Amino acid sequence: MGIPIKLHLTFLVILAVFLVAFSMNDSEILGFTLGFGALDTDWGTRYAFGATAAIIFFITVLIHELAHSYMAIRYGVRIRSITLMIFGGVATMEEIPKKPGQELKMAFAGPLSSLAIGLGAYGLMLLLTPIDSNSILLEGMLILIGLMAFYNIFLAAFNLLPAFPMDGGRILRSALATRMSHLEATKKASAVGRFSAIAMGMFAIWQFNIFLIMIAVFIYFAARDEEQATLVNDSLEGVNVVSLMSTDVKVVHPDTSVQQLLDLMYYTRHKGFPVVDRGLVGMVTLEDTKRISMEMFRFARVRDVMTSPATTVMPSTAAVDALKLMGDKRVSRLAVVNESGSLVGIITRKDFLRVVDIVAIRKQRANWGAPPGQVPPPPIPPTASS
Repeated sequence: MGIPIKLHLTFLVILAVFLVAFSMNDSEILGFTLGFGALDTDWGTRYAFGATAAIIFFITVLIHELAHSYMAIRYGVRIRSITLMIFGGVATMEEIPKKPGQELKMAFAGPLSSLAIGLGAYGLMLLLTPIDSNSILLEGMLILIGLMAFYNIFLAAFNLLPAFPMDGGRILRSALATRMSHLEATKKASAVGRFSAIAMGMFAIWQFNIFLIMIAVFIYFAARDEEQATLVNDSLEGVNVVSLMSTDVKVVHPDTSVQQLLDLMYYTRHKGFPVVDRGLVGMVTLEDTKRISMEMFRFARVRDVMTSPATTVMPSTAAVDALKLMGDKRVSRLAVVNESGSLVGIITRKDFLRVVDIVAIRKQRANWGAPPGQVPPPPIPPTASS
């Protein structure tokens, strides 16, 4: 589907943990043997089975994320990547569909795929169990299939818990969004997610389960971050860069020394400047200056450390798109240029953060105090003195 698949460094840790757990565990739950520890063979064979089970399990986690991604693509959402990490898989999307029905289908697709894999594996296990054989290979395969059945069914059930931003939380938000705004639904689902994370954390502490504690912490902060991201996106909806940018832009020349640049940063309290030489040629920030060695500092010029070309947007660019571009490029400021490419302004992360609360309150009070049939006037465009 054209989606990059990435492995986070922590994935190697959890892969090793699962490998050891599958290889050594010999416990049973509901008729499922959860490891190869009781297999009557040498440790090398048990670890080979354990490694195979761990890899296949994470392939099923990947299928879970691909199911989400497939539904998202059907609704026109671009998937930037899927990353396998210590807490499973994460599909990074440009945006989450706001239509309740679309988000519900997208959220439910993952658990449904896991449930299908789990039930399919369970059926295969029942089919092969009556075979009378003393083969270690067959016995190991039955345990492997049982592991995939148990953990995929568990994965489906766990993901359906209403702990936003997990799948169950997104399904909850989708249901709430049919009766209230998307932002209010997100706030309520996020509150349920944080409460669920606290309850999970207390249970994990009681059981002294370190991994469950980590999951609870992850869910708590992920729910909070999702609420904040939704607040930002909803607040910036309908706002263009021209409403946020600063037009009184200070610039530097490529031949400016880095020492002069740092002096300018000190006196202006700005951490970055467009670099101009008969037009915009780049952007230089405080972080760029940290790459210079002490020996070369005295001789360094802006042209030696600047980022070229600068990342640019136009005044008519939607603020949400500009913020996404900032995240994609991993930059803290964007140069604003007109159709001819001339520099007309600059926009930073602080500009977004400063306006989010104002715009959010304005939207919440949009019709408050306005006579029937009237709407409040549009925001006053910024001037050079703003």
